[in-house]
Amino acid sequence: MYYNRVFRGEFARGCELCLLGAKSVIFITGLCPLSCFYCPVSKERFGKDVIYVNDIPVDKIEDIPKVVAEYSSEGAAITGGDPSVVAERVKIVADLLKREFGEDFHIHMYTHILNLDGKRVGIIASSRVDEVRIHITSVKQLQGREKYVKALVASGKTIGAEVPALPGFEQQIAEAVNALVPYISFVNINELDISESNLERLKAMGYKIEGHSVYGSLKAAERIAEMVKAPAHICTSRYKDTIQIGTRLFRHMMTIAKPNKYVQDDGTVIYDEDGYHPNSLNAKKIRIKLSVGVKTLEVL
Repeated sequence: MYYNRVFRGEFARGCELCLLGAKSVIFITGLCPLSCFYCPVSKERFGKDVIYVNDIPVDKIEDIPKVVAEYSSEGAAITGGDPSVVAERVKIVADLLKREFGEDFHIHMYTHILNLDGKRVGIIASSRVDEVRIHITSVKQLQGREKYVKALVASGKTIGAEVPALPGFEQQIAEAVNALVPYISFVNINELDISESNLERLKAMGYKIEGHSVYGSLKAAERIAEMVKAPAHICTSRYKDTIQIGTRLFRHMMTIAKPNKYVQDDGTVIYDEDGYHPNSLNAKKIRIKLSVGVKTLEVL
């Protein structure tokens, strides 16, 4: 139904809310000292200290809850760049969201194992973030940093691994995840997405493109899932494109749509230019629109 594949165990809480379109995506910064060849972050964002909530640019941290409320979200995913680079900001935002929406509002964040250090981990550990998802692709990356993972576990955070399905690197990634098994509750394996920013680098690695993802990435994800010893599931490109984003748009439009507008299951809105409800016998000038972030597409 969701185009996701569960190999063992239950979905993480953050994933459950994503499946319902109930998580707002907070791009908290484009800063990251790494340059992973598969990183899909756009050139307009990567390396820039900017904030977006559901693709809507936000100038002030205090405005984040307003956008989140417009999407009727029950949680937030804090991403980047790497959020740990601005750990203090993560803590401020998490505190702001919890105060505004209550303790049951679930917050998860992503970070690369290589970007963790004592100071950043201390701030994250003391924050009101519920779930930390660690990006790792080799056992070597964990060397000298295991203590940071232990500290996050000790602070009461739910810890998971979030890894890319890189064809040719399945064994290496599985070994890295298994090194984290004593500390993690789950592993998410992401089918490798294509974007304008990573397209040429992926081709340079010898990867072939299939639609919006790398050819063979889904098979690679299955192989990794078979080798890891933690509860695992695969997040497919199709799911992210059709379910996660679609359900979030639907919740958003249901929240802000006026009485004379009809929200369809895919998040598009039907309305009449003269103000009639589209199902009214008086409706004649029917239009359809779809709003994504600050962009609105409209057709007759």
